[in-house]
Amino acid sequence: MKPRTKDEIIVFQNQSHLIQKHFNSCGICPELLDVALCTDLMTKFAIEGYSKELKERFDTMEKYLNDKYKGV
Repeated sequence: MKPRTKDEIIVFQNQSHLIQKHFNSCGICPELLDVALCTDLMTKFAIEGYSKELKERFDTMEKYLNDKYKGV
């Protein structure tokens, strides 16, 4: 894994706050790994933009989160 650039670190921090707000608004208290995984996915989206592959990863993440936290 290559080290993140300063810009990537800033984007990661911004996306981390966005992910935390999203979970709060959904009433979910996620495990820390889930916060990190979602933040990483959002960082990739923020830096690279939309792609079919990224859409599939978002769909997979949504399914995973719904299955894991449904009814919590």
